[in-house]
Amino acid sequence: MVEKEKRAKVRVKPITKILLCLIIVAILLGGYIVWNNFIKPKSNKAKVVDSIKNKDVDYVVNDSDTKIFKQNFNELKKVLNAKDVDNEKYAEVITKLFVIDFFTLSNKTSKNDVGGVQFVYENYKTDFVEGARNSIYKQVHSNVTDDKSNSSLPTVSKVTIDDIDEISPSSMFENLGFTEDQVGYMINISWEYKNKDDFQSNATIIVVPDGKKLSVARMQEAM
Repeated sequence: MVEKEKRAKVRVKPITKILLCLIIVAILLGGYIVWNNFIKPKSNKAKVVDSIKNKDVDYVVNDSDTKIFKQNFNELKKVLNAKDVDNEKYAEVITKLFVIDFFTLSNKTSKNDVGGVQFVYENYKTDFVEGARNSIYKQVHSNVTDDKSNSSLPTVSKVTIDDIDEISPSSMFENLGFTEDQVGYMINISWEYKNKDDFQSNATIIVVPDGKKLSVARMQEAM
């Protein structure tokens, strides 16, 4: 009688282990689904979908960038791929791209996701980002810690170069080591929004040589 009971226990034990394993797998799978869909923080990492990269420049387009930004980025590619780059046209296009990205807040993920930084003069980037965080980018809700949507924030829909003049950066920026023969540009630009009409809509922007590329060194609201 004892022998039969022992044999019965031996037969049942593997089935119990299988059921236990299945239960554990189901719990882990359910936990993963809940974490991945409801708890896991959203990633702030942008996906690069286009770029211009060589020894002189490094510009990118992210998947979250607007249609108008991507259209003007294609224009920048044409300008920079020319045998002889037209610097005035180059300055115009990066000014448009800067304005589109900086003043479009609706696609940003937090106040730290400042637009237009890739077009800013290298020595000014830190101060530029800090200033933006403490001003208009305060309006941007974090997509990790805040459930509020940024879709109602400004989206630039049209940009227009109103005027452009050559300038001498050495006379405007005395401490940056510009030489007298270097050329920069003063550009008056205006823009429109898809969903706002009470936000800044014009500026005077100074574009200067930045190594072998051109970059935005100053922006002020046009008079």
